[in-house]
Amino acid sequence: MFAAALRDPDGGYTASIFSVEDGEVSRVALPARGHSFAMRPGAGECIAFARRPGTFAVVFGPGMDRPPLWFAANADRHFYGHGVFSRDGRLLYSTENDFETRRGIIGVRDATNGYRQIDEFASGGVGPHDIALLGDGRVLVVANGGIQTHPDRGREILNLETMAPNLVYIDTQTGEVLERQELPKGLHQLSIRHLTVARGDRVVFGCQYKGPRNEQPNLIGFHKRGEALKLAEIPHSANVRLNGYVGSICADRFGGIVAATSPKGGVAIYFDVSSESFLGLASFADASGAARRKAGGFLLTSGSGRLAWGRSDRTQPLASALAGAWDNHVTRL
Repeated sequence: MFAAALRDPDGGYTASIFSVEDGEVSRVALPARGHSFAMRPGAGECIAFARRPGTFAVVFGPGMDRPPLWFAANADRHFYGHGVFSRDGRLLYSTENDFETRRGIIGVRDATNGYRQIDEFASGGVGPHDIALLGDGRVLVVANGGIQTHPDRGREILNLETMAPNLVYIDTQTGEVLERQELPKGLHQLSIRHLTVARGDRVVFGCQYKGPRNEQPNLIGFHKRGEALKLAEIPHSANVRLNGYVGSICADRFGGIVAATSPKGGVAIYFDVSSESFLGLASFADASGAARRKAGGFLLTSGSGRLAWGRSDRTQPLASALAGAWDNHVTRL
């Protein structure tokens, strides 16, 4: 099964859990656009987060024996749309903005007690967006996009000239920043937004460029703890088709191949993790989400409402009875 947010044909917003073969399993209506999901291990429930700078989140799923449970960011916070559970499913870590002090925050909530917030720690940068656990289950990796926002200003970038994206590793037990990696100063407007943890704890990240439109920096990067950030070598013809924007990024079930989508470019692009090399690019209009398949390859979702199986050499459209426009991400449960 998979989870994704979508816009319904009637214009409303929904969080949906579905099977490609069997259709929708569970859904909950949302007050505004959703973004991404976090699956609670062993519980049959997941979290749908509001899209930045939203403040709501909802717990729902086929394993729940109660109505959907809603919770909100603190009054001086907003969510960035992503979160991850601890391995035992007890704690939820969410990326948030303390918009009064302009600090990135990782909120910590107790999933066994109504998702009550019990702690928080600094994200190590501005605008924390995506977040994941490394293989040891203790260290978090956070993509700090470098973008400052405020709920009163919507999605407006408030610090375009002083953006400072980075990739940070944090000890969940102490909140200590263990390692911080930054892009070269000339790329300070290359916002590190989404990431996936591939084989051997190699982090692959996707970026969105907020600089001059005539510039085309590479948008995919690799990192291993203790090393420097490395942007992938992408053929110019392929990089141009990304149109300065990577939406979702996901490693396959074996951790050896990564897919990234560009809704603005209408493509999915693929990389080999071991060699950090470009494998191919395939067209898929308004490509949004990418999630690993059990059989290998990826499920792709589209903002135009389509589903497809994706591999580095082709995109295979899927027939689906599910109606609506898929939002940015899809998550395998």
